[in-house]
Amino acid sequence: MVQDLINQIVEKTGVPADKAQQILGVVAGFIKEKFPMVGGQIDSVLGTSGNQAGGDTNSGGGSNFMSDIGGKMGF
Repeated sequence: MVQDLINQIVEKTGVPADKAQQILGVVAGFIKEKFPMVGGQIDSVLGTSGNQAGGDTNSGGGSNFMSDIGGKMGF
């Protein structure tokens, strides 16, 4: 799921995949800072365990939270 989101960022913005992963890490960190009650869900989806840098993007995870955000952001 995370790789799909990174691929969509690449397709829609034209930025390289490594930059898209950084962007995702920044956005996730921002959301976790502003909405700490969902930090665990973000960590679960991104496989970050509290690391705001993006972490392992091949993690499975199970949450509709990132899908909901993606839908609201036009992804």
